[in-house]
Amino acid sequence: MVFVRDEGSEFDAPLDVVWAFVSTPDAHSTAHRHRDVARERRSDREGQYAWMQEFDGRPTRFAMRWRSYHPVGVAYDVSEGPFAGSKFFLYYTPRGGRTGVTIIGDFVSATLSDAEIPAAVDRFFSVEFDQDAAGIRDFPR
Repeated sequence: MVFVRDEGSEFDAPLDVVWAFVSTPDAHSTAHRHRDVARERRSDREGQYAWMQEFDGRPTRFAMRWRSYHPVGVAYDVSEGPFAGSKFFLYYTPRGGRTGVTIIGDFVSATLSDAEIPAAVDRFFSVEFDQDAAGIRDFPR
């Protein structure tokens, strides 16, 4: 298990716009180019999300349970993919017209060594952040 903290990224939008975007399933999935999406909403605050996407040059299946703590952030429990068994929390910090993004969590992998995990997590979330940022930029306000 490797503890990872990724902080310092910002979306160029206020917190309410970021929440509206991530709470709009089709807009969020489209921005990430996710395929074969399966959603199960257990309540307005929790559910499960599974999808296929490219990761390190290969099509990869991901699945995770999530629980929203609006307006602070979202807790995730990863059940499929290279980080299966990982638990992390993504939280937002309002900064006027911008929103800070921080990810903290314990990451594990059946396919990566502990030494490889931080860089792989960084690659994954860098792509996710860039796709979210583009989706937020185009999201109707």
